[in-house]
Order: sequence, then structure tokens, then C-alpha cells
Amino acid sequence: MKMYYFKGSPPNFGDELNHWLWPRLLPDFFDDREDRIFLGIGSILFDFHSPAAQKIVFGAGYGGYTPPPKIDHSWDIYFVRGPMTARAIGVDETLGVGDAAILLRSCIKAQSQKLFKVSFMPHWESVFDGEWEAVCAAAGLHFINPCAPVEAVLDDIQASEMLITEAMHGAIVADALRVPWVPASPIQAQHHQKWFDWAGALQLELHPLTLAPSNGLEAVMSLLRGAGKNAARLRRRGQILKSVAAPYFFDSAAASLRRLATANPNLSRDAAIERAHSRMLEQLDILNCTYGRARYAH
Repeated sequence: MKMYYFKGSPPNFGDELNHWLWPRLLPDFFDDREDRIFLGIGSILFDFHSPAAQKIVFGAGYGGYTPPPKIDHSWDIYFVRGPMTARAIGVDETLGVGDAAILLRSCIKAQSQKLFKVSFMPHWESVFDGEWEAVCAAAGLHFINPCAPVEAVLDDIQASEMLITEAMHGAIVADALRVPWVPASPIQAQHHQKWFDWAGALQLELHPLTLAPSNGLEAVMSLLRGAGKNAARLRRRGQILKSVAAPYFFDSAAASLRRLATANPNLSRDAAIERAHSRMLEQLDILNCTYGRARYAH
């Protein structure tokens, strides 16, 4: 069975969690055979997966980046990220258990030592479009780079008393590890809705707060929804746009971070996160029994 996940350049924390998590939970489970693919963490329920391959869905979500896949006998769905995904692909909403990154609870011991009062984790695209590391320093917050190695990001999240995050998996992991978090609405609008999918699985009422763009490029990306050809064209002019009214955007972004640092943080109910985690562990046992043994029979 081949593990499938989005491989960005540079690597992104949410996607790279697949490479970190699954070998720990499913040792000796994966190989490079493409006739059976594993869809774990990420918005990777696409319409272009091979019809001939068996698709094993274990917590993945639908992000709206392509038309929804047509579910047939080649799909084996254990659970999906949330009720919005379940509705989009036409399966029972009870399968919307939660994002599979919640299974980190089985791999990480709670860390009590806190080094940072408030940390900020941007979306990985914002690291390159924006000025967030410098803005964090100006606002007095700890900066967490979502493109850093998974272990480093996990350590920094656990060492934070509170996390402000534009990255969805920053919120998912913080919540799973019981670190209070504040959702910052992603500057690029195409990333908004999938947050509500995961939150719905945990009965979380989500109210993302506005994050001011840190430069002119982010401001224009926000206005034009920054997707597809628009994004590529804007980034080619990035240095020019970044220089427009730079002090104004920088100061505005720092002020918005300081404002978010005073917000009441979110945390799902203990019962909700424990219920989701327990259901995932049950499904993990079934998955291992079904495919972990079967793969050696070939």
C-alpha cells in the first residue's frame, strides 16, 4: 500500500505529518505499490485518483480544489475529516469523525513546560508571501515556521501557552494536544472552508478572527482570492507589491497579532476529542487487521 499525501515545495507541516505519524502507528504497513493507496491527512480526496487503484480513506478531507470524487467500489472509507466532507462525497455523515492528526495523542506525551506565552503559526504560503517572522518579533510573539521539521513544530506548539494560527493543522494539533488556540482566518480565501469541516466533527463553533496582511502582495492576494493563475501572476510581481506602503502594512499586521493575542482561545471539549480519538483507534485496529495482514499474502 502506498501512502499518498501532498508534497509541497517547501514541505508543509500539515502534509508532512503523514510521513511522521503513520509509520509510528502502522509500522511495516506501507510500500510503493500503486494499486492500493492510503489517504490519511490532508485535503486529498480528489477526482483524479486512479480508478483502478483501491483508495483507503483514513481521515482525509475534501477541500474543494477539484470536483468531488465519485465514490464507487474502489473506495474503502474508514472515516473522513468532518461532516462537510461526508456530504460533499455522498457518504454517511457519521463517517465525519475528525482529522486523522488527532491520532498524535497516541504518539506524544503531554509536555508541561511552557516557554512561550503566545506563538503564531502562519499558513505555509504566508511564510513566503508575507513578513510574518519579523512581524511576530515586533509584536512580541514567538514565530512557528510551518515549513520547519515536524518535530520542531510539535515541540514549539507544546511549549506555547496559546497558539494563534493561520494554518489549519496548527489548530488541529494544538487542540489534540490540549494547547488553547485562536483561529486566524487565512489571508487566501480558498483555504477557509476546510476549517469548518474539521471543527464540525468536534462540535466546535468556529469564529475565525481577521489577520491584517503584512505587505502589499498579501493585501492584493486577499482581494483577488489569490488562487490559481492570479496567484502565480501576483507572485511574479511580488517584490514590487511588497514594497508598496511597506511600513503601513507591517505595523497593521503587528497590531492585528497583538489584538489576537488578547482573544479568548478555543479548545474542544475533552469528551469530544476523546470520543474522536477512541473511534479512530478502533478503526486503526480494523485497518491493520484488514490490510496489515493481507499485504503479506501477495
